[in-house]
Amino acid sequence: MKISLRHLYYFKSLCENGHFGRAAEAAHVSQPALSVKIKELEETLGSALIDRSARPISPTPFGADILERAKSILNDVHDLENAARLQRGLQGRFSLGVIPTVAPYLLPSAIAKIQSDLPDLDLHLREAQTDTLLDELQNGQLDACVIATDVFDHNLRQRHLFDDRFMLAIKSDQAKSMYLTDGEIQLTDMAPLKLLLLSEGHCLRDQAQSLCRYASQETLNQIGASSLLTLTQLAAGGYGATLLPELAYDAAHQNDNLAVLRLADPQPDRKISLVTKRNLDRAMNITQIADILSAAGMEKTRETRAHFQ
Repeated sequence: MKISLRHLYYFKSLCENGHFGRAAEAAHVSQPALSVKIKELEETLGSALIDRSARPISPTPFGADILERAKSILNDVHDLENAARLQRGLQGRFSLGVIPTVAPYLLPSAIAKIQSDLPDLDLHLREAQTDTLLDELQNGQLDACVIATDVFDHNLRQRHLFDDRFMLAIKSDQAKSMYLTDGEIQLTDMAPLKLLLLSEGHCLRDQAQSLCRYASQETLNQIGASSLLTLTQLAAGGYGATLLPELAYDAAHQNDNLAVLRLADPQPDRKISLVTKRNLDRAMNITQIADILSAAGMEKTRETRAHFQ
């Protein structure tokens, strides 16, 4: 019997779910049908692929090797299908991932433009942290993702979209008492502040810690918030201060209790980029999407900077 893509897909689903019932549900097939295909694959390869005594079910050493090969084959097939589809132009399903500190501020205007300029594109959005998005991009679950860190993988292509400067968000009364002046705040001025951070896994948390290298562990607050909205609300209440990207300025400066101040030049920033798989990138042209995202981001940051002129 020849090995089919269905054999590999069902085997991958079983290894990922560790249970025949859940694997069948994920693969949208009956459990007996999935079990038959797994058995056929084992008979064809002449060795057990699954340790059925383990809980959860896991691949045997031989099965683990086959699993990696199966993933590679399925990813290549997914890329081939996407390349054929997108070669005809940007139409059909396109899955875009965006990190949480960019998505709510960039997407509203960008989506409207994408829908207007690319009416045949069936855009599916995914919001998640950087590591998750890159894993899903590599696994073929995403076509592209918007992130704010550099990638060092020769299989990926990274396009710069725009620069997003950091600002200091702090309770207005506290800013006055510390004589903090817009555009003149040095990183050393932030040392005494209790700096509010996002939870582990957010790249903005790591960037904030890197910038605030003068702060002590006592002043780096470990609240681990999941959103910039939470951080700005806490800052407005006098609980601490936080670094805020320009993209989020509109949502923050409406709070009368919150002062949002520029840092001294050269103002630190983060680089927002669009990442795709390099082999698929050669076959499809997503320049139009990149241009729309870039224009939306630059317009948003220009509007923020105009408030201080």
